[in-house]
Amino acid sequence: MNRVCQLLRIRYPIVQGGMAWVSSPRLAAAVSLAGGLGVLAAGNQPPDCLRNQIRQLRELTNLPFGVNVVLLSPTAAEAIQVVLDEGVPFVFTGGGNPGPYITRFNERGIVLIPVLASVALARRLEQQGIQACGKCSVIDPTDPCVYKNPEMKTSCNFGYA
Repeated sequence: MNRVCQLLRIRYPIVQGGMAWVSSPRLAAAVSLAGGLGVLAAGNQPPDCLRNQIRQLRELTNLPFGVNVVLLSPTAAEAIQVVLDEGVPFVFTGGGNPGPYITRFNERGIVLIPVLASVALARRLEQQGIQACGKCSVIDPTDPCVYKNPEMKTSCNFGYA
């Protein structure tokens, strides 16, 4: 079992992308039931809608899942509060610095997995307590996996395939 599977408590190292208006509770549940990690997308939806989607997903499976939150979204703070309240096991973030949320997630046992744009930010967040991270390459768009980036030497990195 590789590091991704161990961290995410899944059978296969497959993480479904959290795609706004596409990643429904049914899709995320199907991925989790198939042995990967299903991921809902917070998008810009109102907090009550996200809360309902999380609860619908839990009715479909008791397996691990995550929620993707884009920190640039005008509803990001509300989405973060919903995932904290609902105890979502895994939270993916992008489009910003998730540093201010690390302690709150760690206190609740929620694994934060930010997609980051720089090695420097990954290293700072690692010191603050993140357990995993990914990085989309802006230098070589054909090579988006962090683990192929020789500059990215942090213990939190597992990249995305």
